[in-house]
Amino acid sequence: MTMKIRQYDLFNRSQTAKEMYRLIDKYWTDLKRFSVTVNKKPIALTELTMQQFFDFVRRIPYQRDMKPIEVIARPKHLLKQAMAGLDCKKKSILIGSYLRGNNFNYRLIGSSNKKNKNIHHVFPQVLTRAGWQNLDATYKQYKPFQKKRVTAYEVL
Repeated sequence: MTMKIRQYDLFNRSQTAKEMYRLIDKYWTDLKRFSVTVNKKPIALTELTMQQFFDFVRRIPYQRDMKPIEVIARPKHLLKQAMAGLDCKKKSILIGSYLRGNNFNYRLIGSSNKKNKNIHHVFPQVLTRAGWQNLDATYKQYKPFQKKRVTAYEVL
């Protein structure tokens, strides 16, 4: 069986975000095909708790895309390549897919922590009773619902 690969340029933040949402909405079921072992039993990624899935994604090494190439992909391709590392876009697609598959309201946030306020980072948020909460699993030290210091942000 041959894998079909679509390649095209991502010109701006808006187009990239639109494609990220499309990949999440269309392919979130990819997560059902992958499992992890919990208490010596295989559990589909969609069956993990939000905390367990967040921890799973957070443990994937961070690897930036090689400039000027930016890569995004459906969850199954990301998971197959995960141990090589994923960047914030790819980890956001995984978290977004989990949230979509478990019927949580979510959104993607573009942010900056730079003085010039140029948006350079993306992470998902989930809607809880307390409002929109961050689920940024980009780096190992991040925690669910952790507050962020940003100089600029926008809902993508």
